[in-house]
This record gives sequence, structure tokens and C-alpha cells, in this order.
Amino acid sequence: CGFGFRHIIGEREFTRSFAIDRKIKVAVEEAHSDVMVGHDTGCITTLDKSQWIGQAVGKVYPLSVMADCQFAALVCGAHPYKLAQLHWHASPFEGLLEKLGIDWEKAKAEFEVYLKEVAAGRVETLYDPKRAITSGPGYEKPVQPAQIEVNS
Repeated sequence: CGFGFRHIIGEREFTRSFAIDRKIKVAVEEAHSDVMVGHDTGCITTLDKSQWIGQAVGKVYPLSVMADCQFAALVCGAHPYKLAQLHWHASPFEGLLEKLGIDWEKAKAEFEVYLKEVAAGRVETLYDPKRAITSGPGYEKPVQPAQIEVNS
């Protein structure tokens, strides 16, 4: 637990020091971890963003923190920026990507080109918009089969 949820709002300094001193520092110095994977967005956010805050006061314990689905996507070959969205994290992930054999510099350059394409209105989609359930660009309402009346 990164000690997020209501604690980060009401007990902010306690939560940050707990995340840094009791979780991140231990994972880096004692367990020699390369990554901390979780499933709860509050915990992940607290553990991730606390590292950035910790750096401001000299507590530097670089550890990649990400969601289980992000990690799974990476090891299955997903783009670290376009799909896994690692650029939103404050914790360093480049070293982990290198250990996984992912060229993060190449991926970052591809992402920057992609962003220029999006800014120019040329948006890449991950699925056919016509297959959307209820709406979206190009959505076509499915044809309903004819109702057959049965007289009894």
C-alpha cells in the first residue's frame, strides 16, 4: 500500500514520508527492486509522485512504479508511451525499460512524431471506430434482424 486514498489529503506529510521511508527506500536499498507493480491507482500514484517530492528534500531512491496492466502491456510488447503511457509517471522508468530490452529513446522519438501527427489532426486509433458500441467517429448503428411474429 502506498497509503493513498484519504490519507494523502488529510495526512499528506505522513503519507509522503511513509511512502518514501517505509516503502520506496526499503524496496531500493534492501530488496534491490527494479520495479514496484501494483493494482490500486491511489497507491501507485502516491508511491510514484512521492519520489518526485522526496527528491526536493534529498531523498533520492529511484524506483519504477507502475500499474500491473502497464507492466503486463510492456512485457507483451506494447509501446511504452503510446499505449502504456509511462510518460505520466514521476518515477524513473528508463532503466527498467533497458533491462527489459526496450529502446526507450527510440520509443520516445516515435511518440514525439506521433504527438505532432495528433496535433495536426491525424489521429491514430487502436480500433475501428465503426465497431464502437454506442458512438464515435464513423459509428454505424447495427442493422437489427427483422422481428418474426408468431401466431399461436
